[in-house]
Amino acid sequence: MLDLSQLRAQLDDFQDYEADLRDRRVEQRERAQAVLRACAEDWRGVRTAVQEAEPRRLVADLREPPTVTVAAPERPTPITVVATDGSQIYPDRHVDPMFFLLNVSRVAFQYGTREDPTLDTEPRLRFEDDLSVHIDDLIGGMTTEVVSALRDEMELEQLLRVARDAAVEGRPLVALADGTLIRWMIRGMNNEAVEERLIAQYTECLQVFRNEERPLASYVSMPATTEVVNLLRFIVGELDVSPPEGGAVEPSAPKLEGLLDRHVFADLLAPGERSAVFGSSSHIQHSYPSGTEVCYFYLKVPAPVGTGEIGRVEVPQWVAADDALLDRIHATVLRECEKGDGYPLALSEAHERAVIRAPERESFFRLMERRLQQAGLSPTNSRKRRSKQRPRV
Repeated sequence: MLDLSQLRAQLDDFQDYEADLRDRRVEQRERAQAVLRACAEDWRGVRTAVQEAEPRRLVADLREPPTVTVAAPERPTPITVVATDGSQIYPDRHVDPMFFLLNVSRVAFQYGTREDPTLDTEPRLRFEDDLSVHIDDLIGGMTTEVVSALRDEMELEQLLRVARDAAVEGRPLVALADGTLIRWMIRGMNNEAVEERLIAQYTECLQVFRNEERPLASYVSMPATTEVVNLLRFIVGELDVSPPEGGAVEPSAPKLEGLLDRHVFADLLAPGERSAVFGSSSHIQHSYPSGTEVCYFYLKVPAPVGTGEIGRVEVPQWVAADDALLDRIHATVLRECEKGDGYPLALSEAHERAVIRAPERESFFRLMERRLQQAGLSPTNSRKRRSKQRPRV
């Protein structure tokens, strides 16, 4: 039980902290805009300096002047928009044998036609027998990172499937994924063989999108990324490498640490506009097939109330290199956000159909227990799990 009365004084402290942070952000954002404009004057030179310095932090790879803004293009119609999302029941160490459940939705909208949408889901039960290559030897079980990676892999596979099924010859298509296309969560598993296998399986599917010329993008709401800010920090000498010539910051200048990319582009972009396209410098992408490496841009999404938000749109490099495809994705994501009250409608619908709610979770466990009991078997539940299911007070 949460005792709110004990939080009043702490909330006062938080309010003061928030006010101070907001004042500091104003100074940081003003400085960031100045550095961004200076960077645009010699962006090729800055790019070369970054590549030579090899900073330890992730720094945005410049592909064009970073102050570029692009107005919203017209979305083609008719058009097919497909999306997937997934959820899971993670392995529970209080239940033996080990298993987990993935549930992935498939959504397809045919805009500009009277065709019915596709709205369905596919659950998949996974257990140790078909997962031995993914078991973490150090803990003797399945980590949440591996489960999340397998869910993302299934989402991408189902996105390809629904893109194929919903495609209409001669009609433009956009496939939307939720979250990042970069496999951040896979590194650091302490099992290099598992890491490489999971990355390979995911990127093989990315390659199929390219081979079949099906434009793919992912949308990250309220991104916490700092690659562009790290570029600015590199220029003014705040990272742990030498800055470009003439880029040293004066001691009195406000530091940019703590600033996010979305803060920078909230000031630069007008509603509906997208930023320049940047390349990711993540080392994970060394394992990506050529042409599938991830690029990204920031999009200012209008909102009925307030200033809206900055979203991050990621695309494979082969899409970023095609201006027509980039415009199609820009226009489609923007229209989807307008329809979805600030978040892509297709992804919102995919989420609603994929999510496993608490009653469904408990129904699944009861169904599993009945099936095993009918077969003369029974999963082993710990006393802790049984006590959670049947609170006594």
